[in-house]
Formats: sequence, C-alpha cells, structure tokens
Amino acid sequence: MFIFKILACPPTCPPKPWRRRKLVCVGAAVILLVNLPCGIPLCGNFTFGEIIPLGEQAYAKSNCSPEGIPNQLRALAMQGMDAIYAVHLDEAEKQFKQLSAEYPLHPFGHFGEAMTKWARFEYEHEESNPQLDKEYLELTDKAIKVGWDWVDDHPCDAHAYMALGGMYGLRARLALMQHKWIRAYIDGRKAIKNMRHSLEIDPELYDAYLGLGMYEYYAGTLPGVIRILAKLLVSGNAKKGIDYLMICKEKGFFNATAAELLLIEFFTQPGSPYANPPLAVKWSKELRRKFSYHPMLHFVEIVSLFEDKQYQETIKQAFEYLKYVKEKKPLYKEVYVPRALLAIATSHLAQGELEKSLEYFMKGTETMKENEHPNRWAVWAYVRAGNVMDLTGQREKAVEHYKKALSYKDEWGFTDYIEEYLSRPYTAKELPGALPPP
Repeated sequence: MFIFKILACPPTCPPKPWRRRKLVCVGAAVILLVNLPCGIPLCGNFTFGEIIPLGEQAYAKSNCSPEGIPNQLRALAMQGMDAIYAVHLDEAEKQFKQLSAEYPLHPFGHFGEAMTKWARFEYEHEESNPQLDKEYLELTDKAIKVGWDWVDDHPCDAHAYMALGGMYGLRARLALMQHKWIRAYIDGRKAIKNMRHSLEIDPELYDAYLGLGMYEYYAGTLPGVIRILAKLLVSGNAKKGIDYLMICKEKGFFNATAAELLLIEFFTQPGSPYANPPLAVKWSKELRRKFSYHPMLHFVEIVSLFEDKQYQETIKQAFEYLKYVKEKKPLYKEVYVPRALLAIATSHLAQGELEKSLEYFMKGTETMKENEHPNRWAVWAYVRAGNVMDLTGQREKAVEHYKKALSYKDEWGFTDYIEEYLSRPYTAKELPGALPPP
C-alpha cells in the first residue's frame, strides 16, 4: 500500500538527470561510510542489518520468547487497516484513535494515525499538499518515540519492532519522494534493522517480510556504480525480495494486501527483468472485486493493462474512471481526473496516435486551478504534451510547455527530467514511456 519509489532508473528516464542523480546517491553513500558508528569495521562480511546508528536503543537478544498482542488490539488495528485499503479514511482515523486511546503506550495506534495521514496525502491530495507532509512527519516522529519507549519495557515484542520498521519505512518513503536521498537512506536502514530484529524474535511474524522484501528488491536493483559502492554497506537480491513479498502476501495478517500491491508495482515496471504484466492484471482485477468502487485499485488495474499493452482496454477503463468521477461515485474525486486523462493520452501515444494523445494531454493541463496546490499529474501533463510537440516538430511550443511545468514548485522531483527535455528534443526512441509520472 505504501510503496517506495525505486531508486533505480527506469529505461524511460532521460540519461543526463540520472547521471546527476548517481552523483547524489554516491555522495550519500560516501557520507554514510565515513559516519558509521565506532566499532563497526569498514571491511569484512558485515551486512546492512548489523549497522546500529549511534544513540539507538539496544536490541533484545533474539533468543527471547515472543510477546503476543491482545486480541482487541489486533482487531482494532486490522479494522483500521481494512478502512485504509477501502479508502474510508475517516473510519480508519476513528479506529486508530480509539486504539491509541485504549493502548496509549503501544505503537500500533500511533503508527496507524500516521498511516492514515499518509493515505490522505497520497489518495485525497495526489501527493500534492506540502502542509500534509509536515503533519505526517509530526505523527510519524511521535509514533517512533512511542515505539522506542515501548520496546524499552517490552524487548521481546516482535510486533513493536515491526511497527518501528514500518514507521521508519514510511518516513523514508516521503524522503524518497522529495529526493532527500541521505534522509531516505538513514531511515531505510533503520527500517530494515527493526524488521530483521522482529523476525529474529518471531520467525513466523510473516507481516515483517514486507519490509525485508522491499529492501532486498530495491537494494538488488540499484544500477551500475551505485550498486558497487552500496555493497560496502548493503547487499540485495531482487529475486529474494519478490520471494519474501510472496510469503507476506500468502501468510501475512496485516500486510498481505500491501505485499500484493508492491508485487503488482514491481511486475509493471517497464523493462524490469521481473516484469509480469499479465499476472499484475489478474491480481488487480481480483483486488477490485474485493474492494469495489476503489479509485486507487481501479487505477492499479489501468496501469497494469497499459504495461500489458492492452491499450484499448486501458482507454476503456480510463473513460469508465472519468464516468465514475462525473457521477460522483463514492471516493472517485475530481482530483483524480488528470490521472485518467493521462492514461488515455499515453495509451494513444503508445499506438502512435499523436494528435489524439496531444488532445488528452492538453485536457490534463486544463485541469490546473488557481490558488490550489498543483496536481502532479496535471503538471506532468505539460511535460508529456511537450514530448508530443517535439515528436511533431513543434520545438518552440514544446519548450514553452516544459518551462510551464518547471514554473510550478517541484514537490515530486520532476526538475531533472524537464531540464533534460529543455536541453534536447524528446525522440521516438523513448516511446511510449511509463504511464505514471516519475
């Protein structure tokens, strides 16, 4: 559900921005190398999970007996998770606040409140409201403090360490979106440390395989020079990551749906050796049957169809999506219109229908409204419209659209991509490109 953006560059990324990004990531790794805690050697067979940041509380020995969690706590947490998956965010907030009130010292309720705030940021505001960033970080920081206080008194609570791992992971997710690579790396390694420790305490806590699967996959797909340098600190195996996520999908209690959504994301990454769009389509359809009239899962299916090259069905589903918004179906909000328009436009582009694709990219740009936080899909529509203009020999107009996109405050890391297109025209070799923004 809360899915990290991969650091590796997809095949459709412009080359120059990625070279700059490599330097940023390499610099982050170098900084971390020289700031490791005392007593940790810089060579040998240590692993990423053995690094403990200075000042972090001591971990319990792995031979302690796992503590259980009360049935009521488990039930309230699951009700809150189900409400998030169904995008009933008011209900999710209610459940997690009740959980925090009844178990104020346990991290689950506080973690759930932070997750709900993230869901509002991602689902209701299309990752386009900086104020929610601040509120989300405040909730996450509070949840992390509660978590550490709890494990000080309950060192054998595997669920609490799993929650800590999830909280650091969520914080790293936001840092990745904002291209704050060092912050993401630091929080990411803390996330993995806690997830691994939860499994040391309780090897059958299958929900914890979600975090490990994400780590193995992302660390295993770092490109080129970063992979070589990163191996000094981390090692990853993308296939193992997928296997871990499959375990979580099949056996997890809280995180089974999240694992399935992550696998769908990995199966729909363009050019990935692990791409499996037909399976992604199958699973996304099953999830839509489970969570009916769910705009996010509907769009997961649309992206899966696109990557499976079912372009006509993609267009059909995108128009159905727009119809649901117009009919004001529950949860289908106006803020989602630009993403549906981009799905239509990109599907036409993939079929070489440049005039039709430009028509719908321009409709996407027309959804921008004054005095509102810019919608990232609408801003990206300017970029994609510029791409089509380049393909049709309208370089001056293309540059105008790239500059227009660049005029909005970049909350999503678009600048490198736009500057690349300003430096040279978009070419047919780059078609069709990914459907979602980078």
